[in-house]
Formats: sequence, structure tokens, C-alpha cells
Amino acid sequence: MLSTLRIRHIGVIDDATLEFGPGFTALTGETGAGKTMIVTGLTMLLGARLDRGRTEVASTVDGTLALAGHERLAAALDELGAEDEDGEVLVVRRVTRDGRSRAQLGGVPVPIGTLADLVGSAVTVHGQSDQQRLRDPDAQREALDRFASGTLGPLLERHRSAWAERSAARSRLTELDELLADRERRGARLQEALERIEGTDPQPGEDDELRAELERLGSAEELRGAGATAADALVGDDGPSAGALVDIAAEAVGRAARTDRTLEPMLERLDALRIEISDLASELSLYAEGIDASPGRVDAANERLAELTALVRDLGALLPGPDGPAEDVTALLETSRTAAVDLDRFEGAESERASLSERLTRLEDELDDAATELTAARTTAAAELSAAVQEELRLLEMPDAALTVEVTAQAHRSHGRDAVAILLAPHPGATPRPVGSAASGGELSRVMLALEVALASSREDRTAAPVFVFDEIDAGIGGRAALAVGQRLQQLARHAQVIVVTHLPQVAAHASTHLQIVKSSAEGATSSTVEVLDRAERIRELARMLAGDDHSDLALAHAEELLDDARAGAR
Repeated sequence: MLSTLRIRHIGVIDDATLEFGPGFTALTGETGAGKTMIVTGLTMLLGARLDRGRTEVASTVDGTLALAGHERLAAALDELGAEDEDGEVLVVRRVTRDGRSRAQLGGVPVPIGTLADLVGSAVTVHGQSDQQRLRDPDAQREALDRFASGTLGPLLERHRSAWAERSAARSRLTELDELLADRERRGARLQEALERIEGTDPQPGEDDELRAELERLGSAEELRGAGATAADALVGDDGPSAGALVDIAAEAVGRAARTDRTLEPMLERLDALRIEISDLASELSLYAEGIDASPGRVDAANERLAELTALVRDLGALLPGPDGPAEDVTALLETSRTAAVDLDRFEGAESERASLSERLTRLEDELDDAATELTAARTTAAAELSAAVQEELRLLEMPDAALTVEVTAQAHRSHGRDAVAILLAPHPGATPRPVGSAASGGELSRVMLALEVALASSREDRTAAPVFVFDEIDAGIGGRAALAVGQRLQQLARHAQVIVVTHLPQVAAHASTHLQIVKSSAEGATSSTVEVLDRAERIRELARMLAGDDHSDLALAHAEELLDDARAGAR
């Protein structure tokens, strides 16, 4: 429910705070007092624009909304990181003179669209030109589904589940068809490519190693000579070698170390150096001897490199990697693994498609059954809703009006294949037409009220009571019809919070909370405030509304009688 509303700087309202009761709250006041500004403030919380002519400074509206039962709004607060206080959330909307707008939900800035969506899920405003719920086909279908939620809810959930499963199966079938078409285009070539790679048996980096080997073989004589010369310089017999000189140094230090033991570490290092020189000379000799400069080895290396180069050239574009065609053996081997995976997918695609096709046929049958059952249940519920609204219209002094909730076929969608339309014949002999165009302003308001009462009476969850705001719902009516509207609003307030802007005492008398908008003038300026009326003040206000005079004894007596009758009817 909406517990408080504070409005600042909108029209004639400079600063006013409204405290709403949990049931039926009536807003009354003299013409021009600012009743419309209250509704304007409420609609601002739902994301509506503010006419710049309404204010000369920044306008602000604060609303406190209870979260009890409104799971979607509560969940959204958690996602936004917004805060509530004692189960209530503060909603703030500010609009500047130049049209800039800001909104906050639980202290967190939110886009206007988000504010409208979330707060709009809990608060509904009905005005003379704002009966969209009676004009929107989807909203009419949703209203019918809410009316019979106990029956339709499980059927609708079953249908949506079948729809989602069928949609997923269709999507997968499309993927498989694309995969099989790709197999026709690429499968044989991929298989041939993988067989050629397997026959060639390239190793990662083998082409680079062959190029390095060929470069080495091209300089074999030079390399062999360098190795042999280096080995001779280390341990050769033809001249003084490094090994021989180290031997001389080691013998000299060895003799001296027998006298001076401090030379022993140096002797150890010379011995290690002698061993290292010997090992190095041996490795250089083996290197020189191992270089194969034979024409046969060069030819073999050139042939293998040519084979690998042709393999990369021929298959690189067929097996591209993320950066384009493979340019060497290592990249080609990497992309061939992806090709092998694709071939494995090709192998299983055909059997999966056959299985999925059979399953899709079953899903289509299940979905058709779910839709048929949903249509039958909606048709039954439509007759029940028609009867319930018809009874409400009778109580609202529209006994000759005939309302029908019609269920017809439309293209299959996730919610079924039913189009729901609310049709109205306002008088006998009239052709039923969509209610939004068949009813006058006053009739449309009463039809909306009748529908809301019927829907609220069927709602099982009493904690998630919605907030209904009716602006001038009693326009164009009076007498018994006005009294009937007050009674039905009182009935609706048993299941929801109802806030009504009214000029009829017959309606205001049925409210459990009565707020009066009081206009005052000072120094050429007009402003309005809002007051909560007690019983005596209510009687005076009702008398004013009845006779234009809150001091007339006759009017006061009539007002008191009207108030007492309304209270008696509420018991």
C-alpha cells in the first residue's frame, strides 16, 4: 500500500503531505483547490511527465510504498542495492523547470523507465483518459488469467514450459541443419586433409628444424674445420695446446703446494680446468666428425622440407586458424585438431537430428494439447468473468449494459493462441464493441471499476494488495449511480488500497479515510494544503458537497445520515 505522499511545488500545492489509510481514501475539495495536482503527483511516481506550466521551480514528489506481497518490487530492490525501512521503500521523483528529471528508489538513482515499471507493478492510476487496461489486448488477457489464476496458472505455466522446450528444440534443429549442410560442403575435404596430414606425419616445428639443418649442411666444410681446429688448440700434439699448458701449470702448482698448502684450492681448480678442457675437446671432435655433408643427406632434407611446405600451402587455407591460414607445420597441426573435432560433430549430427526431429514432433503435440486445454479453461473463465462484471455493472446502475469477455484464436505465442477482448453493448440492441470505444466517459469508469472489483474479489493473495487511484471516476453520474459507485469502491477496498479523487458526497461518504484539499489566498497568491478530516469535519465537508453550504442544518443532517448509512453498509 501507499502510506504517505509528499508533494512540493506542483501547481497550487506548495508543500503538502498526504497520509493514506489502508482501505478507501477519498480526496475532496473545492474546484481549483488542487485535486488534480494530487493525481499529477501520483502519476509522477509512475514516470509520467510534468507539464512545465505546473511549476516555476523544481517539483518533487516523495512516496512511501509498503513492500509486503510485492515480490517483484522487493527483488528489484535487492538487485539495485536499494534499501527499505521497516518494510517500506521511499520513492522520489524530481522534475526541474527546464524539464530535467531525476528518480530514486530506496536511495538509489534509477532511470525513469525503471521507476515506471517497478512502481507501476504496485500502483494503477485510472483517469478519464487513462483507461489503457481496457484497451490493450494483452492487458485484457492478463486480467482474465489473474481472475482465474487458480485454474489458469498451472495450465499457463505448463504451456510456457512446453513452448520454451519446443523453441529450444527448434533452435537446436536449425543448428544441426546448418552443421549437416557444412558437412556437405566441407566434410569430405576435411577428411582428405586429415588423411594427408596423417600420411605425411609432420612433427611440431619440423620445417623450422629442417631449414636450420640445411643451412648447417651448406656450411659443412667450414663448420667441420672450425670444430677440428678448436679441438687441436685444446689438446693437439702439433704445437703448444691449452691442455698441455694447463698440465705444466698444474705440475708447478702441485710441487709448490707440498710446501705451501694455501695453494691447494688453486690446484683443485686447475685439475677441474684440465678435465673441462678434455671434455670440451672431445665434444668438438665429435661435432666435427658428425657433420654429414653427403649429397644424400642434403637431398633428403630438401625433399622433406618441400613435402612439408606443400602440405602447409595446400591445407593452410582449408584448415584456417583464428588469425587466418596456417603458415607453418606447427600451426597446421593445431588447426587440424579443430578439424578433427568438427568431423566428430559431423558424425553425431545426423543421428542427433533424427532423434531430435522425433522429439520435436512429440513436443508439438504436447504444446498443441496444452494450448487446447488453456483455451478451454480461458473460455470457461471468460464466461465467469463476464457474469461477475455483469453483476457489478448491475450494482453500478448499468443493468441494461451487456459485457462479454470474448476468447478468439490468434497466432500461437508463449501465452497460448488466445486473443481476449472485453466487449460492451451499453444498451439493449446495441452491437457489442471493444469496451474502450463503446462506453462513454462515465460508463468507461464504471466498467473499469466493475472489472477491478471482480478481479480483486477473485484474488487469493490478499497480502499483495494493489493500489488503485481513481481520478474523477464519478464524472457524469449522480444520484443512485453515485451511491452505487461509492458502495463498489468500498467493496474493492476490502481487497486493495483505493484512493479516489471525487466531487460527489455519495462516493466520499463510503471512504474510511477522508482527506480535504483546502485552498487559501494571501497577498495575491493561491496555495493549497491537505487536511485529514475527523467525523465532524467530514460531515461539514459532505454538507458543502451536497448543498454548497457547510452551515445549513438540513445539509448537515443529510450529510450525517449519508455518512452513517455508508458506515452501516461497510459492516
